[in-house]
Amino acid sequence: MNILYQFNEAYAPFAGTSVTSLFENNKEAKAITVYILGEGLSKDSVRRFEELAGQYERTVTFLNADAVMERMRELNMPTYRGSYAANLRLFLTDILPKSVERLLYLDADTIVCDQLGGIYTADMGEHVIGMALDSLTKRHKRDIGLMPDEEYYNSGVILFDMNKWRMAGCTQKIIDHVLRVRSHYPAPDQDLLNVCCRGAIYRLPVRYNLQPIHLAFSYRQYHRFFGQSAYYEKEEIERAVKSPGILHFFRFVGEFPWHQDTLHPDRAAFDHYLSLSPWHDYQKKKAQTGMIIKVEKCLYRILPRGVFIMLFKLCHMLFIDRANKDSLKKKTNENM
Repeated sequence: MNILYQFNEAYAPFAGTSVTSLFENNKEAKAITVYILGEGLSKDSVRRFEELAGQYERTVTFLNADAVMERMRELNMPTYRGSYAANLRLFLTDILPKSVERLLYLDADTIVCDQLGGIYTADMGEHVIGMALDSLTKRHKRDIGLMPDEEYYNSGVILFDMNKWRMAGCTQKIIDHVLRVRSHYPAPDQDLLNVCCRGAIYRLPVRYNLQPIHLAFSYRQYHRFFGQSAYYEKEEIERAVKSPGILHFFRFVGEFPWHQDTLHPDRAAFDHYLSLSPWHDYQKKKAQTGMIIKVEKCLYRILPRGVFIMLFKLCHMLFIDRANKDSLKKKTNENM
């Protein structure tokens, strides 16, 4: 299996925890090569990844993305939290060896809970990539130009058919879109993939990108406030909660599992694999959050889940609206 991670130095301990979970739960795989697109990685981080690979008799290959990041600057590609790391995966044809025909990309904030042979060898037909649906999308789809009944995917886990990606010219389509249509989106790489690969995305099972909202709330609670026509059925979600393949623990009530005193539903899984990794000495710190997030966390502790998710939906809608207005404002400024 060829697995790709991309992250900067700040995320190295979390990516290392994810790679540990990958190796630990895929010992039966004949060979695993982990490609790392690192931004500003320290010598200590590189050493720890090499130590981890040696422990499991796997291969870690560090890729140089300097030329690609310079190209992204020239194209005015958007950054995410000040980093180009999020969009590097859109330029894989410029970075990866041509011998790589299939590739599974995993976000640094994931934990692999099961064997990945099934997803890695999935028959995607004529689709260029495979992704799982995103759980919080109803309002956002409209804002980026998708129809309400269209599927919208999360980019935390992506299965690439590199031959089809090259033949379809996907990288060039993304570049053309950035230059001629819109460069800034609230979720930079994710929105670009959904818009530019529209109709060419294979739906992965929800268990391979299980998002925190399904662990924190029941299906009934989720569906009442975030239900949409283009999403997974109740039975599949409930099976995934009982037997996840990949946990994707993006920010929940303002925090990640690596924060101190976190309420994140994935904290136990993260702590387990962190303890097995070369980063077992990582010291958790409190999340740097504002008053709104502190109030949200307090309400999560004391309110019934059904009441909290209603407030959560309101906050999410306000965040999406503001993010889209900000990105459209950037587009307007570029065209002036």
